[in-house]
Amino acid sequence: MENPNYSYGFKSQNNECSDVKLKITGAIPGWLQGTLIRTAPSKFEVGRDKYKHWFDGLAMLHKFEIKDQEATYSCKFLESEVYKKALKKGRIAHGEFGTDPCRDLFQKVFSFFKGPTPTDNGCVNIIKYGEEVTSCTETPNPKIFDLDTLETRGNYRFEDKLRGQLTPVHPHMDNEGNIYSYLTEIAYKSFYHIYEAPADSKERRLIASIPTKEFAYIHSFGMTENYVVFLENPLVATPLEFRFKDKPFIEKFKWKEDRGTIIHLVHKNSGEVSTIKTDAFFCFHHANAFEQDGEIVFDLITYEDASIVSFLYLDELRANNPSLAAGQLWRYTISTFDNTIEKKLLTELPVELPRTNYESINTKPYQYVYAAANLEPGNFLDALAKIDVNTGAETIWQEEGCYPGEPVFVPRPSGASEDDGVILSVVLNARKGTSFLLILNAQNLQELARTEVPQHITFGFHGQFFALNS
Repeated sequence: MENPNYSYGFKSQNNECSDVKLKITGAIPGWLQGTLIRTAPSKFEVGRDKYKHWFDGLAMLHKFEIKDQEATYSCKFLESEVYKKALKKGRIAHGEFGTDPCRDLFQKVFSFFKGPTPTDNGCVNIIKYGEEVTSCTETPNPKIFDLDTLETRGNYRFEDKLRGQLTPVHPHMDNEGNIYSYLTEIAYKSFYHIYEAPADSKERRLIASIPTKEFAYIHSFGMTENYVVFLENPLVATPLEFRFKDKPFIEKFKWKEDRGTIIHLVHKNSGEVSTIKTDAFFCFHHANAFEQDGEIVFDLITYEDASIVSFLYLDELRANNPSLAAGQLWRYTISTFDNTIEKKLLTELPVELPRTNYESINTKPYQYVYAAANLEPGNFLDALAKIDVNTGAETIWQEEGCYPGEPVFVPRPSGASEDDGVILSVVLNARKGTSFLLILNAQNLQELARTEVPQHITFGFHGQFFALNS
């Protein structure tokens, strides 16, 4: 395809709507009852100002409510402080991942002494803390919203003294509902604070603090039954550069290949940290991790360097240029006896946005990863894939002119196997300029149903399904 048309997914969508009944082709399984919530950058222009990077756009919440084999769609902007300030001023008023707003002298001086204020533009993932559902980005400012109305209600706050300016959008949860994550504290002495947030408390337990002179850009991490698998990409910045450099957030980081990738294995109970260095690579997403026969195994999607970040600037994406949008799924195995590392490529297929049957296989040996995939080089994410990590077998869904998003696995109640359930994916139909929710049989990726949305939904990253009465 000489002129891939995925660029429509990066066209701003400013239209909000509520409870629009959707046309359904096929049949939704009767057991599938609940709500898919996604967040995505949706507004890329404010007045005459334009955001520069895909990760920058002002967040919109998208809700697909599925009940009694029918579906409705709602969408509403997340009313973050960043969003409200931008609309009030009629311009971009806050720095984001790849955009730094024009600031007057007073604002520059204030930023010099106080450091940059973390954004609350929750355009990356949906996370549930206790009974609160939040939309978040890579700062510790998750925004609470009402699951029914999508009304923004304020910030979720922990009630402790742990400090940090950066945090991943992919925390992990154990079987008891305890959350594991980390904070990057950027100061004269910087630290990664690895913590546990008990299910019944807003006070986090500090597991370990790892000091660093140069802190890394880290989007996610892995977790086994006993360990947090914490990787430092060699895309790093110093506290002075981060605080005083007059550049967008990500442009303050430098790729330092000689630094290699640093793997920290953090014992969840004792806090003991074992550190191993391996060859340099860049990673957004982990798929799963587990312990087996004295080894720690973790699967993740990697890139040779951080050039993927540059491919995702809006000028590149909107020009329909051939785009690098997927990496390689590797398995790393570390011996707990001598810290030796082995790695194995699990599939030749370029993939991103991996999901699994998380509740069933998290921290355990498993068989299947679902991901968005790139079949035609340069054509963005143009397929969905199911990958057997034990055999390398691939199952593919693809439709001409369609660009699927993250595949969300929903298990069938009392399912008999790891892949007994459905896959939900929001798909852009570039031929029509609209989107649809695709429902696939997770075992063979055969289409069960699709629900047509009367407008396009901008490309996003992550979301969650909340089963009825969950």
